[in-house]
Amino acid sequence: MRFGKVLATMVLLAGLALTGLLGCGPADTGSAETDRAALVSLYHATGGQGWDDNWLWLNEENPLDSWHGVATNGEGRVTELELGFPGGNNLTGYIPSELGGLSELRKLNLGINQLTGPIPPELGNLSKLERLELQGNQLTGLIPPELGNLSNLELLNFWDNQLTGSIPSELGNLSNLERLNLSNNQLTGPIPPELGNPPSLNWLSLSRNRLTGTVPEELGDLPNIEIISLERNRLTGELPSSLIMLDAIIVWARNDGLCAPLDQIQGRREILIGGPACPP
Repeated sequence: MRFGKVLATMVLLAGLALTGLLGCGPADTGSAETDRAALVSLYHATGGQGWDDNWLWLNEENPLDSWHGVATNGEGRVTELELGFPGGNNLTGYIPSELGGLSELRKLNLGINQLTGPIPPELGNLSKLERLELQGNQLTGLIPPELGNLSNLELLNFWDNQLTGSIPSELGNLSNLERLNLSNNQLTGPIPPELGNPPSLNWLSLSRNRLTGTVPEELGDLPNIEIISLERNRLTGELPSSLIMLDAIIVWARNDGLCAPLDQIQGRREILIGGPACPP
């Protein structure tokens, strides 16, 4: 009899754990109320009173999808936040970590503003995110490796900021990524070979940084790539034959130590925009 009660208790505890009631299961995914609180944090952190358009923001009587740039689903959860590109919205200040709690968010566009400070690693919690656009700001610091958790991400655009440090190899985990633009920053170190992993990647721009080392031959494994832009870095060595043979445009000019084997680039100048041939 006692054994039966113990067994029943164990089954009950296991069930509670699986449903998260003991704190061992999935974390709370939020609500419309927590989404509203995250948007309020964004408003205050980015100078909302000075935005070009802050229509109905912080209005308690209106649903979130009436706020400028906000879209929601049927449960009132935020799915899109469009306050940037193409025109920007004069956001200043920093990106608050609370945005990482918008668990239904699919599009985050804060591009072409005047944002400063780091990219919050909490954005790596946005498991449903498909588009992350922070281009054309003044963001500093490292690219958070946590962004490699965004398994649904299709577009990542950090063009024209002041980001430093190396490119996280974790970005190679983004299995649905189609476009990656990290150009016009101050990134250093080698190109991670893991960037040759995303099977859907068709646009890769790493130009105008301070990248060093050789070009990884794994970039030639990208089956759907159309453009690879590597110009104006500090890359060295030979351009891998795996890249040269791709049916893609390869831009690799202004890398003083980078060359391409002459016998491989002959007849392919229309898609290879680069520097000198390697000496015989």
